[in-house]
Amino acid sequence: MSLREHERRILEEIERQLSEDAPDLAGRLEAFGTDDPDAPADPGLRSWKPWVACGLIAVVTAGLLVLLFVLTPSAPQPDVPRPAETSQENAPDPAPEGDPVEGPPEPAEPVS
Repeated sequence: MSLREHERRILEEIERQLSEDAPDLAGRLEAFGTDDPDAPADPGLRSWKPWVACGLIAVVTAGLLVLLFVLTPSAPQPDVPRPAETSQENAPDPAPEGDPVEGPPEPAEPVS
């Protein structure tokens, strides 16, 4: 992006005043576009450490979740009463009130 001539002059004036007032800060700002002066001598050694830390955190978190699921006892299932498995066809008719209740029907005699 190109700057107008007026904007360039303003920026040059700001740079000049900054160099006079704070030469250390001006030097650091000049190096802004170049390599970082505070960067370590060997950036390759520093770049893998955050990934290792993230990987360790992920492994520990996954391990704790598995441990949680393994060691947590399952909730007891509520006992649901099941209805009697009798069908209407085989069930004897209910006795009317006041009539004596008879015992179970006797089996029919085999035909020879």
